Amino acid sequence: MLDVQKVNDTKQRILSMITTAGPSFPAKISRETNISPLFVGALLSELVAEQKLVMSSMKVGSSPLYLVKGQEQNLEKFTQYLNSKEQEVVFRLKQIQLLDDSAEDPATRVALRKIKDFAIPVSAKVDGEEKLFWKYFTLGELEANSILQKADKPKKAQKEDKVEEVEEKKEQIKEIKQEIKKEVVKETQELKEEIKQEKSEKRKAKKTIEKEPSKFVNSLKECLSSKNIGIITELLLKPKEYHAQVKVDHSLGVQEYLLIAKDKKKLTEDDLAIALHKAQEHKMPALLMSKGDLDKPAQAYLEQWRNLIKFEKLKS
Repeated sequence: MLDVQKVNDTKQRILSMITTAGPSFPAKISRETNISPLFVGALLSELVAEQKLVMSSMKVGSSPLYLVKGQEQNLEKFTQYLNSKEQEVVFRLKQIQLLDDSAEDPATRVALRKIKDFAIPVSAKVDGEEKLFWKYFTLGELEANSILQKADKPKKAQKEDKVEEVEEKKEQIKEIKQEIKKEVVKETQELKEEIKQEKSEKRKAKKTIEKEPSKFVNSLKECLSSKNIGIITELLLKPKEYHAQVKVDHSLGVQEYLLIAKDKKKLTEDDLAIALHKAQEHKMPALLMSKGDLDKPAQAYLEQWRNLIKFEKLKS
């Protein structure tokens, strides 16, 4: 049985690892700590909720990076996982430090809005007009303001500088393109293994769903029907376990849940943590159903996360 002290020790172990080694993703943490990926994901979610970790916008495969506040500059090491246009914009923004949104082409403007870890939006008045700029995330506010003040000059003065600025930008873009060719590397073996593992799990889940429903699953579906809980998509079908996206019609409207039903005599805190993590992957709350009861740690966990996970006992 998973006890609270063990969970806290494991969370501290993960936090210490990221503090020492820098930003990391769940699959790597799982391998280095020898903890199951699902449980690692649940603990990382708790550390983010406790504001001990922050989560990146960029993804390594299908997972974000987790880091301690203050390690943001280390995210530059993972720009290879961005697409080629986003990499180009990151390197260009790093060189120039500040970009005028209205002066960029549509593809660059889209990329700037996606690289949230590196591009910070800044509003400023230029010639009396409110304009949107993007600053590189390491550029300080005082430096950004100084650049923006230079931009807010009379139009005549701007024209005098324009030719020189265009030539400088051309040279900078040429250097950036050369740097991109050197910086872009092949996808790492760790990422390939993670994608391969995800595909394997999806194939296994599909095969499982094709099996004949067990007595437990048939009984569960009858219960769902009686409670007006509609099944949207079946995700996992085993003799003693069933996963599906479902919808419940509340007085305030329809609410979707990730349903996880288990034929167990006793549910533990670990069962709830895994259910919550799976639901968060689908961006919805969890609904856990079982004929068994919750042990005391599981009851405490349910109370702590009652807004994100619901439990309902099935009739024997």
